[in-house]
Amino acid sequence: MGISFLYQKNMKMMLMGLIPITLFSVYLFGWYVLLLLMVSNIAAIITEYCFVRKKKNNKVSMAALVTGSLLALSLPPYLPLWMAAVGAIIAIGFGKMVFGGFGMNIFNPAMVGRTFIYVTFANAMTVQWVEPFTGFPGGFAAFRNLANITSATPMISFGDSGTAPNLLDSFLGFISGSAGETSALILLLVALYLIFTKTAKWQPMVATFLSLLVFNLLFFQSEGIAMLLSGGVMFGTVLIVTDPVSMPKDKTAIWIYGGLIGFLTVFIRKYSLFVGGFMFAVLLTNTFIPIIEYSLKKVKKKG
Repeated sequence: MGISFLYQKNMKMMLMGLIPITLFSVYLFGWYVLLLLMVSNIAAIITEYCFVRKKKNNKVSMAALVTGSLLALSLPPYLPLWMAAVGAIIAIGFGKMVFGGFGMNIFNPAMVGRTFIYVTFANAMTVQWVEPFTGFPGGFAAFRNLANITSATPMISFGDSGTAPNLLDSFLGFISGSAGETSALILLLVALYLIFTKTAKWQPMVATFLSLLVFNLLFFQSEGIAMLLSGGVMFGTVLIVTDPVSMPKDKTAIWIYGGLIGFLTVFIRKYSLFVGGFMFAVLLTNTFIPIIEYSLKKVKKKG
């Protein structure tokens, strides 16, 4: 008996929103990115199926495809395929299924998987980067870009030297970085698509972005603007904090949630060795959401 999928409209719309991000990633880095995406999704699907195959409703949720895709697009474009597979297994197995499956997890599964890879395979996640292709047809005519290897992304360079990356390149996405995280422009267009199709809520995006803006300016002054357009910040603001399962349901809690993620992201980038502060900020905030919502309920009852 083959694997069948549980149709989820919102997840389908989310996957459609990832198409332009994926295409631009292939243009920048070549067709290896698509292979990375396929391996991550296959591992995610098989992992979830192992947990649900004995259940009456043994269909794999389309959310597994979203998790696998978000994880792959948040990774370095040439990460070894087996590492992506391990990350997807951890994302689904320990970020989702151990809590009871779809709708039960308190952590964002894609960030659970990425954090595991980041901590376990630090060298592959922090020093093995590649400059993007330029011109036409770019990466559409290549499997990988083996000619231009770099040891740092603009955000890593910023952390080491304090030199802000070129704003225009950061906004358009013609920089080194994770597979789907480089172009703020494309991510903004995807954000509009998700909001207008009612696939994602605008409140967590706005709350997170405003918090990032304020605390970047406080901690990094004018150079902080560049941090809004580089690394995983825009990717996370549009695609991660809007996860309908791991984000709070209370409207007030959503604003606290976004504000806390923004603050922790900047705080971690400023005072720790990790430039990838966003994933840690999301998971830490996910931890506090139950107590925040509980406290808000208590306050509203007293009011």
